[in-house]
Amino acid sequence: MRGEYQQLVDEISAALGAPATLEDRDFGLIAFGAHGGDDDTDLLMDPVRTRSILQRRSTAAVRAWFEAFGIARAQAPLRIPPDPAAGVFTGRICLPVRHRGVVLGYVWLLDDEHLAALDLSVPFADPRLAQAMETAARIGALLAAEARAGAELGELLRDLLTARRPAREAARDALREALG
Repeated sequence: MRGEYQQLVDEISAALGAPATLEDRDFGLIAFGAHGGDDDTDLLMDPVRTRSILQRRSTAAVRAWFEAFGIARAQAPLRIPPDPAAGVFTGRICLPVRHRGVVLGYVWLLDDEHLAALDLSVPFADPRLAQAMETAARIGALLAAEARAGAELGELLRDLLTARRPAREAARDALREALG
């Protein structure tokens, strides 16, 4: 599934013309879009994005700072201003990744000159933003399916370890089939 996430993040980056990252709801990095263009100015990243990519997660302080803007409750894209004191030199646009109303992650876009004109107060008026939000919904469906599959495997493993013999054998067979 990780390749699918990368493809979807690349779709969002292409639609909006800005590098994007995808993090789960605990701010663990799942995928990120390429940075860059024809000159080195496009390669500049702030410390928060650099750390997120290199360490594959954001710090608790960064998470708290972004959550203070209401990202966990957001139903539409949010613009978050820069805060150099927090290491956020470039503002962000957060696309909440939801499935059936539950936030499962976030797509982060650097709010640079490419996105400055986006009017987030009417998010679906701009077809590029509407396409990005549709892609974020597809990511949400994938994350939900992955979570369900993990829960089912956990139940089978529990049965394999704790159930009576017929249920153990059924769990063993189901695990073999599921895991190949």
